[in-house]
Amino acid sequence: MPHEIALGEVYIPPLLLVVIIAYALASFAFFIAGKLGLYRFIAFPVIAELCLMVIFVNAISKYITIF
Repeated sequence: MPHEIALGEVYIPPLLLVVIIAYALASFAFFIAGKLGLYRFIAFPVIAELCLMVIFVNAISKYITIF
C-alpha cells in the first residue's frame, strides 16, 4: 500500500506528486504541439489536455511502484 511522503511535518500523498508530474508532462507536450503547429487540429484543447494528463497519471502510477 502506498504511504505518504513526509517533508518535515507535512505529509504529501503520492497521488498528488503523480498528478503534478503528469500536469508538467501534459503541458510540455502541448507546448511542443503548439510549436509544431499541431495545436490547430485539436477541437477542444482544454479537454484534450485533461485527457492527456489522465493518461500520464495512469501510466506513471502503473509503472512506478513507489507511487
